[in-house]
Amino acid sequence: MVDPKKRKNFDQVFFGATVTYAREDDSEHTVTIVGIDEADVDKAQVSWISPIARALLKARVGDMVEIRTPTGRETIEVLEIRYEGSDG
Repeated sequence: MVDPKKRKNFDQVFFGATVTYAREDDSEHTVTIVGIDEADVDKAQVSWISPIARALLKARVGDMVEIRTPTGRETIEVLEIRYEGSDG
């Protein structure tokens, strides 16, 4: 289990982060990066090895990252990063 209180870098996306991002069509989405066995699309919890999580890892607010989708590549913008139980 990842303890957010022990994390020192809250401005970058790592395992356990909840990230809000904007797609090219201006729609906003929020996902939480979790372990493989915790992934649940209905709860917006994505595995750390999923394409969206891998694209977001190490990103910061304002970064534009590219993801691969079934219809091709798409650029998304990181809008917010937060960690449950943290002040960061």
